[in-house]
Amino acid sequence: MMYNCNEVCSGNWDKATFPEGHCLRRIGEEGRAPGQFKDPAGVLFLNDNEILIADQLNNRIQHINIPTGSVLRTFGSVLSSLGICLDDTKRIVVTEFHNNRVQVMSKEGKTIFTIGDSGPEKLSRPYSCVPHKNIFLVSERDSHCIKAFDSSGTFLYKFGEKGKQDGQINTSCGMCLDGSSNLLVCDFDNNRVRQFSLDGRFTGKTIVPLEGPIRIATAPDGRILVVSITTRKIYILK
Repeated sequence: MMYNCNEVCSGNWDKATFPEGHCLRRIGEEGRAPGQFKDPAGVLFLNDNEILIADQLNNRIQHINIPTGSVLRTFGSVLSSLGICLDDTKRIVVTEFHNNRVQVMSKEGKTIFTIGDSGPEKLSRPYSCVPHKNIFLVSERDSHCIKAFDSSGTFLYKFGEKGKQDGQINTSCGMCLDGSSNLLVCDFDNNRVRQFSLDGRFTGKTIVPLEGPIRIATAPDGRILVVSITTRKIYILK
């Protein structure tokens, strides 16, 4: 099973989900001071009023109060962080593209362990990390594959290779899990989203081309949102 693309939004979100489609609040501006950003690349909601932002080119994580826009804290020594999320135990997981690793941190921002910077199958240009139970699935952009690690960072298995056929990927970027625990992978240069089981079996793909899919996320209503860097649009899949 895979998703059909039935809507494309450019500028505004789907009005059935966001009735007015207006910007509610703008936070930050370009710079290096607290509350400023250099290429913010990932956002994580901690609750309705607080977010963590992966401030990529400033090599840090900023903890922001949404209503006030104020910085609650800045932490981490992260190089070119492209993604940030929580695992099942509420630890902070940061994907570091240029450091070739994934950091797992406590909620206070202290490093607990790292993934992919030692041992066999070291990471090379990791783009996205999806924690699921005791497994961390990491997309490698330049290796066109997904690597799986256990909860201590030990390599388990990998799947995917460069190509255009089913089960192959050409530049693996953002990933997410859908409501049925399928792994959805942005196959950037093939202009598709690929679907895999958690053990790496290919199970489907998008029906129509999606130009330059680079980020993907699930909406509260179960639909899938795909960011196209090529068209500067958001594709809505269901």
